[in-house]
Amino acid sequence: MRKYRYIFIFIALLFSCKGNGQTTDPVSTHDEPNPDFVFSGDYNDLLTLEMASRITGFDASKAKKMNTMKGMMGETLRYYWENGREVVKEKSASNRKRMSYPRSDLVQLKWVDGEADLESFLDFIDLEAHPELVEVNGVGQRAYWNPKKQHLEVYYNGVSFTLKVDISNDENLDKEKTIDLAKLIITEQF
Repeated sequence: MRKYRYIFIFIALLFSCKGNGQTTDPVSTHDEPNPDFVFSGDYNDLLTLEMASRITGFDASKAKKMNTMKGMMGETLRYYWENGREVVKEKSASNRKRMSYPRSDLVQLKWVDGEADLESFLDFIDLEAHPELVEVNGVGQRAYWNPKKQHLEVYYNGVSFTLKVDISNDENLDKEKTIDLAKLIITEQF
């Protein structure tokens, strides 16, 4: 008799539980673009000095801002710091003399298209003509790293842009920081 009682309680509990009301579907806050976002055309709306400073770890008060060709097709927004970094290069192949050249640390945003679609983005970066481009997963709806130019091409929610972070002589670190900046822009600005 006791055995039947336990079975009855188990069956009653099994059919009476409807869960805690939470879905088991994975939830990501940035997989779906925000349909309400409209790019204003101002590069400062995508990349702020505070964001550039946060990614680089450099003091924002020591940054210099350059926004060349503002409002034109080739507009470039650049934040840079003079931190004493140098690049060593051979002066010429014939005399094999190595020279040090000063280099600014920079964060750069350019080629922003606020009316892009995925097809026009793919036409712009031209994967057939540039087989060196490497797709980067987890950044926007599409992103490609250009190892020759050391920049990232990103498409997300109808906006495409090109980012570059050049703060060290280590290309892998610069690539990592560029990808982190793209994710930060998508998270905070879209």
